[in-house]
Parts: sequence; structure tokens; C-alpha cells
Amino acid sequence: MKHNLLKIMLALPWLGLAASSAVSAPSMNKTVRVDHGRPVIVVSQKSVLALEFVQEPIAQALVPHEETDIRHCRARYRYWLYDGASGAMTNGQGTVEEVYQTISSSPQGRQVKDVGSHVGISAGDFYLWWSEGGAGARSWIYYRTDSPVRFLQQPQRVAFDSLDAAQLRRYLDARNVQEFVAAGKTVQVLGPAVFAGDLPTETPTAARIGSGAVRDGAFELTLVNLATNQHYLIESSLELKNSSWTPVHAFIARESTQRWSDPLAKRVEVTFYRIREGAY
Repeated sequence: MKHNLLKIMLALPWLGLAASSAVSAPSMNKTVRVDHGRPVIVVSQKSVLALEFVQEPIAQALVPHEETDIRHCRARYRYWLYDGASGAMTNGQGTVEEVYQTISSSPQGRQVKDVGSHVGISAGDFYLWWSEGGAGARSWIYYRTDSPVRFLQQPQRVAFDSLDAAQLRRYLDARNVQEFVAAGKTVQVLGPAVFAGDLPTETPTAARIGSGAVRDGAFELTLVNLATNQHYLIESSLELKNSSWTPVHAFIARESTQRWSDPLAKRVEVTFYRIREGAY
């Protein structure tokens, strides 16, 4: 049984339908949630950014204010920037912060306004946006689909202090393709790029999630490049962990393109989907 995993990450609350693995439109943003204390690898055509957020207690990540209706969260980061033309590595550090004041609150949610956030991260030809994912422990990273970013990945077993020019060069030389896959291993990846385990490969994959949209209280996936009469599984998860995926739909492809929808659960803000070949 083939076990190529296609992952799509959807962040519903902050930007509406924020991202998908295979859809690229000039006005869209892509996003991925990353853990603090582990480097994130971001690659363009010319350079590689190894970015790591500092893991720290919640009490240090949250800044106290006299006003009780203000939430002020910050994250410290450090980075290596590798230049492909010269082979040079430069380092840097900085702080990002979100400062939001609650305007109103109801059972349907809160309305907030920005009262001093600084969320941009700039290094070389990279420009990313930051948002709190869990004070001191997790963050969201956003980038535009029309930016120089080719792919973004948080490896499972790479330490920031172990990175050198040779390893970052391997990421820069990875082939840029239209699909991405984590072959037999769980990694956090946002494409377009192809991966096996922690480093890129050139192994292609066929079936993928082509697009997603919210319609009539459900999230609709468009599945493309399906092989006729092949068994497929759609799995979902509320977080990216090895054991967190749950099969939600099994089907036999009758056409190369099909649609499937999943009702949106109440009070669920982030949902992950993936498709793979196989049956229950």
C-alpha cells in the first residue's frame, strides 16, 4: 500500500480561509504552526533562512498591562541566513509581539483591535508575519504566495546549533515541484516542495488536495489527480502529531477529480486535512 501523505493546513479564524497546500493565488497567504525551540527552514531561489523561536514559560511570553482587556504576547527569535551565491552565513535576532485590546465579547466570540503589534520578520529576501499560537511554546508563521518562498518546513530532528552552510545548501538545491509529500514520516511542511522525512527529495506524488472552500457550514475539498478505482483515505486532525490523525472518509475514486465536504465543528478554530492511498 502506498503511504504518501498529502497535508493541507487551514487556519480559519485569523484570515478566513488562510492557506492550502496546492492553491497559489497572488492575494492568498499561506501559514504553518511551528513549535518553539526547533528551527524552521524557509527556502527561496537564492537563499535559506533557518529561524527559531525561543521556548520560554508563559509568564515570560505574556507582558502584563494595567488594562485587563489587553493581551500582549511576544516571542523572541534568532536566525541564520545562508546566501546561495556567496555561500556566506549571517545571523540575527529579534522580537515580535501582538497587542490586542478586547472591544466586545459574546458567546459568538470576541471583537478585538490592534493597539501596537509588531509582527513582521525580515531577513534577506524573506518577509514573514508572526502570530501567537501558544504563548512561549508555539507560533503561526504567514507568508504571501507571491513572495520568493519556495517551501517552508520544520524538521523533526534538526537542532539550530547544528546547522551549517553545507546542510542549508542541501535545502537550497532541492527541486521545486507542484506537490509535496512526507513519505512515511510526519513533518510539518508547507509547499510547494517534496519531502521524505526531514530533507527534500525529488519523489513525485499524484493525488492531492487541489483546493478548499467553506460552503453552507461545511468545508469542501476538491481532490485532484486521483487514480481511477484506487482506494483513498481522507484524514483530519486538530494538531500535527504522529498519532493524532483520524480517518474521516474512505472512498474509491471513480473520476480523476472529486469533491468531498466535512461539516465545520463548533468552536474548532484550526483543522488539518490530508489524503493518502489506502483503505480502512
